[in-house]
Amino acid sequence: MADRVIRAVVFDLFGTLVHEFPRSDWDAWLEVSAAAMEADPEPFRRAWEATALERQTGRLGDIEENLRTVAARAGAWPTDAQLAEALEARAGLYRKWFVPRPGAAEVLSELRARKIPTALVSMCAPDTPPMWRSSPLAGMVDVEVFSCEVGLRKPDARIYLEACGRLDVDPSACLYVGDGSYRELTGAASVGMRAVLIRDPAEADAEVLHPDAEDWRGERIQHLSEVLDLL
Repeated sequence: MADRVIRAVVFDLFGTLVHEFPRSDWDAWLEVSAAAMEADPEPFRRAWEATALERQTGRLGDIEENLRTVAARAGAWPTDAQLAEALEARAGLYRKWFVPRPGAAEVLSELRARKIPTALVSMCAPDTPPMWRSSPLAGMVDVEVFSCEVGLRKPDARIYLEACGRLDVDPSACLYVGDGSYRELTGAASVGMRAVLIRDPAEADAEVLHPDAEDWRGERIQHLSEVLDLL
């Protein structure tokens, strides 16, 4: 597999091109949001987790509707002002952590210079696409596939094939790079992609979100710059 000619590179977003949220900051946002909307913290957390599929596939509308639905399922009916407070706390979380990881801009620029097309496949809530499109990395990836826009989740084969179809590149000629959440590497490999885990040893002790993380035994790299060595 390592000898295959790679004609395109497909990236995960959180934990790959941008930083993943630390667990402590994420938990703090859930607590602040529950308090702002006068919801009991534990029911609110459970409702948030239980609606993951609906939120990540766009079934609950925009992020405001996401939060209203979660609050309602936790037994709370927030006012517009309370909802705005929770949304501002979330925006603050994104301002802090939704920033490029070291090497992201440089690697994407080099891939473009080499005329190697790129794609982004992300599991995300509906506020992520506009944040990505206003980020420093906006316009640096050729194809964007967001779960909340296409209604598909990792590791469903169709979300990877959607990216390959838009790239007009066979999966067997694609390199997939991700941090292993949502069993994404297994999913990418299942459609024929060469899947590689990225995990910086300097971040090994940091407790960050890794939903449905897999015990990946395949190829791995430590820094985004190593992607260029795999081509």
